[in-house]
Amino acid sequence: MTRTSPGMSTHVRWAVASLLVAVGAAAGVFVADAGVASAAPACPTNLDTRIAVSATVNALRDSCTQQQFDALFGRLAAGPLPTNVVMNGQTRPVGPPNQAAGAAAAAVWSGKHFYNGWLNNRVLGGEAVAANVHYGLSVIDKMPVVWIDYSRAGLPFAHDELRRMPNGVYVGYGFLGEVPMVDFWVWR
Repeated sequence: MTRTSPGMSTHVRWAVASLLVAVGAAAGVFVADAGVASAAPACPTNLDTRIAVSATVNALRDSCTQQQFDALFGRLAAGPLPTNVVMNGQTRPVGPPNQAAGAAAAAVWSGKHFYNGWLNNRVLGGEAVAANVHYGLSVIDKMPVVWIDYSRAGLPFAHDELRRMPNGVYVGYGFLGEVPMVDFWVWR
């Protein structure tokens, strides 16, 4: 439990508690309720174009195991490079669904704004962390991906890889070096 001084305002106490929850969630200290995942839509396993975007987003967030996410990514093609479009986004640490970590990430990151050959991440209600966008080969399977290169932001060791589902949802990974650190998905 966090100790606060008696003179500390309620606002400051709330901010300290929120920060601790966010740090704990990001570190994976909290585990999502397994009962919630069973009520969520099934993880997409086929490439049916009729799967609603909202169902896909909910399933990726709440239902897909890491093995299912990896298998889905492996079956997809890179798709077109997104250009001049704002996309919503969600993320989770690599591993099983984790509602607390997803909620903490959502407080910071909400998607990507693609321009022509580059993007900005949508963070904290604005745009930051620019990156170049082009095709490349996946670190995972050497097949084509939409490659997001963060050297533009001074982070040459970081990149994202995306592939597109037929319903327009892009799924992928955020890498540090050659290690995937987060699963994420973006959509219109």
